[in-house]
Amino acid sequence: MQAKKFIDDVSASNASLLALYAQGRQGQTRLGAMLDALALADGQRQQVLAMIKLAIDDTTYQLVCGIEGSASLGDSQQDYTLLDEEGNTLTGALDSLLYDRLNT
Repeated sequence: MQAKKFIDDVSASNASLLALYAQGRQGQTRLGAMLDALALADGQRQQVLAMIKLAIDDTTYQLVCGIEGSASLGDSQQDYTLLDEEGNTLTGALDSLLYDRLNT
């Protein structure tokens, strides 16, 4: 696997999660059920979903930066090496790839 493919998969996973939340109870997530319980107007619901997307993106970016060593994870900051099952190193550019993906 290449680093770009990993970031593509992470982004797809985030989009899938947001889609489940947007389905409300039908998405079978607690957050979706809570969103339905708020009984928001469509415009308000879209605003909340936009904030949820931002939170997912920010959290993912923070985690990737933590793996890359450009931010701390908890109270420690160090470089980690992420390998795929074939032993290919994925780390080294993940944070910049994800940043570009989220900001284009």
